[in-house]
Amino acid sequence: AKPGSFEASVEMARDFDALCFQRPAGREGARMLEQLVGHTKLVYEVDDDMLNATTAGIPSLVSKQLRDSVKRCVRLCDMVTTTNEYLAETLSPYNDNIKILPNHIKAGMLDMVRPQRDRLTIGWAGGTSHLGDMVTVMEPLRRVLDDNADVDMHFIGTDYGPVTKHECRFTPWQQDVGDYYKGIDFDIAIAPSEDTVFNRSKTWIRALEMGALGIPIVAQNRLPYSDYVIDGKTGFLVNTEQEWYDRLTELINDSEMRAEMGAAARIEASEWTIEEGWRLWEKAYEDIASGS
Repeated sequence: AKPGSFEASVEMARDFDALCFQRPAGREGARMLEQLVGHTKLVYEVDDDMLNATTAGIPSLVSKQLRDSVKRCVRLCDMVTTTNEYLAETLSPYNDNIKILPNHIKAGMLDMVRPQRDRLTIGWAGGTSHLGDMVTVMEPLRRVLDDNADVDMHFIGTDYGPVTKHECRFTPWQQDVGDYYKGIDFDIAIAPSEDTVFNRSKTWIRALEMGALGIPIVAQNRLPYSDYVIDGKTGFLVNTEQEWYDRLTELINDSEMRAEMGAAARIEASEWTIEEGWRLWEKAYEDIASGS
């Protein structure tokens, strides 16, 4: 529950074995949890580094007062659930019961047939907070588009076309996530990542989603992507602007490589379906509810 949009009461808490809250913070969040302590088990769910937020990531959390409130909320809870080892380590000084529950996708994505266009398409999906990430790849991306007039660039979520100095296709976010997936027509996906502490807390959900759709990805060789992308098999991990240019160019010119990497990426993604992974959540919540 997000403070301001929902507030659990003591009466409500008594009806549940556990209540899970998505990253409560601030005075309202801490006060709500303080009132619930002892009435049911409390779970703090988070998938961002709330203690090292940036103005581009979570602007409201850049103040020390708010970061301190996050620490208070984490301490009040009986369990913390998060998505990766980095976040678990970051939060471990404030709670000693942390469960890692990685991102998963619906198995149905593995059977989706993405739209095919006449022109080869490089794609990216992300919000406005990813401007810093996009800046890191803009120079090699411009060069790729300059040298391949028959290649399209498709942005979903935020239109970064003007930054590329090219005419790019743009699709806004869809209210239904299924419609979003159906609109992904990429032949090659990119995943740039600025070198910030906050970005290390991110998950590889973008690479997982692209892989489920059979799309090879070129990603920055740092967390989170270095924990998921298998370099040279399900995509490429790159370090320099020249590597960005070279790997994108290779994939543009080699349809067989794209097909092989996309197939391998889909197999890798099949290991991370909700239909199998839900047992991780079941065990975590059964354990906290039973006090084990």
